[in-house]
Amino acid sequence: RTSLVSLENEVRDLTDEMTEFKDEMADLKDEMAELKDEMADLKDEMADLKEEMADLKKTQTEGKSGELIPAVRVEQKSTSRADCSADKAVDGNVHTQSHTAIGRNLWFRYHFASAERVGTVKIVNGKIDAVYYARLNGVRVVVMVNNVHRVPCQPNSVAVREGTGIQAQTYIVNCGGVRGVGVELNLDTTTALGAYLELREIEVYAA
Repeated sequence: RTSLVSLENEVRDLTDEMTEFKDEMADLKDEMAELKDEMADLKDEMADLKEEMADLKKTQTEGKSGELIPAVRVEQKSTSRADCSADKAVDGNVHTQSHTAIGRNLWFRYHFASAERVGTVKIVNGKIDAVYYARLNGVRVVVMVNNVHRVPCQPNSVAVREGTGIQAQTYIVNCGGVRGVGVELNLDTTTALGAYLELREIEVYAA
């Protein structure tokens, strides 16, 4: 009988230990659930921090409103001669100019170092005399959102006005803060001979 009582006590003790172990496992499960929730909160905080850092980086890299956005590279579809290359339109000298060869679907591209919000584009006509200033008529200015997508600025195309000289043949186009990697000028013509795209100067300003 003594052995039976001892066995019953051992079983009772083992049962108590199993109950305690079960309770400890339940507590551990609760702690794991809490840790999982904390990890999820930490993940959300990290995501928020990442967005804040991205916004901060964007703010630091984008030009301030009204500031000139410098071109890191300019290019045009073709060049009529060596002294009329695309970079002549961004050299700060209104006595030089870029000048394409005659053709169709002409373009000029002004590339930024990084994405910027484009406010306005200032264009000085390549020709400022009454004989040829109409060559710029109908040129379209667009923001290059990426290598493929384009968003037009306003007005949709330049309407050349009468008047000679730099001031009279300077045009301002509003791009409304569209964010892009550069701006592009496009000019096409229905004439059989084609056209020229000529710029004395182009400047792009941040929104």
